[in-house]
Amino acid sequence: MVLSQSELTDELSRLSGWQEVNGEIQKTYRLETFPEAIQFVHLVADLAESLDHHPNILIEYRDVTLTVSTHDEGGITEKDITLAKGCEGLV
Repeated sequence: MVLSQSELTDELSRLSGWQEVNGEIQKTYRLETFPEAIQFVHLVADLAESLDHHPNILIEYRDVTLTVSTHDEGGITEKDITLAKGCEGLV
């Protein structure tokens, strides 16, 4: 079920750096080195597989941008918030 705007605003207020962008939630993580960025992506991949919910991932040297929405629901759901919270725990 797609989150209401007030639910989304509330959830994002508890997620540092995450923001709504074009109907998805997104955050860019800056890691210390390129190998650390790749290691972070591997951790995100493992988490995503365990949740069966996968982000779009953009790697630009040591910056990793994660973009998440629930395509089959047509918006941002609790699945996206759960994935974002899990990613926060990986850094």
